[in-house]
Amino acid sequence: MKISKTVYLILALIFLFSFIQSLFDARITPKIFFWEVNIWVYRLFRLAVAVLFMKSYLDMKKEEKKTAD
Repeated sequence: MKISKTVYLILALIFLFSFIQSLFDARITPKIFFWEVNIWVYRLFRLAVAVLFMKSYLDMKKEEKKTAD
């Protein structure tokens, strides 16, 4: 199954927004996959996922540009 590069961009933006929102959240121990974790671990997880989706999007865009030339 091939996912459109636009989906990767949208997911990156959603996780980036989630990361920024967590900076203003008052929770001390959010949950990731049913486990309570430190707020900084949660923020790092959100930021890492956003970066991975953005990297995938940029790699796909670069590959598409390379094949178009």
